[in-house]
Amino acid sequence: MRYQYSSRGFSNQFSRPSLSIPPGVKLLLILNAAVFILVELSGQRGFFFHTFGLVPKLIWGEMKAWQLLTYLFIHGNFFHLFFNMFVLWMFGKDLEAQWGKNEFLFYYFTCGLGSGLFTALFSLKSIIPVVGASGAIYGLLLAYGFTYPNRLVYLYGLFPLKVKYMVIGLGVIAFFASMSAGSSGVSHITHLSGMIIGFVVMYYNFNWKGIKHWYFQKRLQNLKKKQKSKDKEEIAMKKRVDQILDKLNDSGWESLTEQEEQFLTKASKKIFGDRPPN
Repeated sequence: MRYQYSSRGFSNQFSRPSLSIPPGVKLLLILNAAVFILVELSGQRGFFFHTFGLVPKLIWGEMKAWQLLTYLFIHGNFFHLFFNMFVLWMFGKDLEAQWGKNEFLFYYFTCGLGSGLFTALFSLKSIIPVVGASGAIYGLLLAYGFTYPNRLVYLYGLFPLKVKYMVIGLGVIAFFASMSAGSSGVSHITHLSGMIIGFVVMYYNFNWKGIKHWYFQKRLQNLKKKQKSKDKEEIAMKKRVDQILDKLNDSGWESLTEQEEQFLTKASKKIFGDRPPN
């Protein structure tokens, strides 16, 4: 499926997309392209696919856990690589621009690793390598749908469609395709898992930010209450100090009680600290 990008009708809420490539997306593009060229030039596709692709039976039987990460950088052919990288560039750059490099890469690899783990769990004895960044890419699509739901894409360059409907459609397709017993050469469960993991991460982040906001609001309110209480206490203390000083001026130091002397000393230290009063 080909997408043509457009942001018409949504420019009031978000800045227009830039053609520049942010560092996180650029790094992923370079790594994926470099690995693809290495695999093609080596003449050892079978070795790379079974060693670094995701082979569920090898992950569980031979503890090749690294495959949960490395499969993201192995692609079946040029068009497989091209379309994944095209979607990564088209949708990933806006997400990274809003989130920042570290948060973007964390989300990308979380979706990729999570979708790989789900794929391995759903086909424990499979020896067919699963390759490609599609799990992470579908996670990005899910995040983009949440972040920019009303932006437009043009399917096949002709049919305008809001991103949120495109994401829902892709999710439905991946769900029913993953239920099919037929073999299409496409790991639909990986696509669906990437979207599920992406949804969990987005939902958690949304709620965590809400919790942090509530926490800091409560702290601010408590600080304000403490400050008000401190101000009232300080006003009362200064008033009492003025009364004692008036008594001292009228009748001399001998007229002060022991409690008044102690109070005056404590008040002086609290108000002026180590500084002598002016």
